[in-house]
Parts: sequence; structure tokens; C-alpha cells
Amino acid sequence: YETVGDVPNVVFPCGVTVGDDDDTLYIYYGAADMSICLANSSKRALLDWLDYDGTDFIGEAGPPAEPISQA
Repeated sequence: YETVGDVPNVVFPCGVTVGDDDDTLYIYYGAADMSICLANSSKRALLDWLDYDGTDFIGEAGPPAEPISQA
């Protein structure tokens, strides 16, 4: 159901809340123009994935952001 709609193969994040453990993310998103869904993830795991795999999408969503130096 997340692959068919006005914009195919796209989900639209609508909001996020953080769990009591300060690591669990609850991500609410719209799918197929008729559903509201909930996904969850670890904040740390998501940030680790972005650090490792986040540059694979150059050209699809634009160039990757430069890391912020922590001076």
C-alpha cells in the first residue's frame, strides 16, 4: 500500500515523537493517500545508518551535507 498513490513509491513523514528512553523514535507518515502509519527506529541506529549509507543517494535528493565540525 505504500507504493501506489498520487506519488508512487513515496511516503510522507508527518511527525515524530521520542520515547522515554530518549532513543526510540516513533515516526508517523502518510502512505498511499489513504493511510496514516507508524514506524519506529532507534535514533542512534538511524544516525549511524545516515553516517554510513547516507551518501548513496547523490543525484536523487541532492548532494550530501558536509559533516559539522565539532570545534
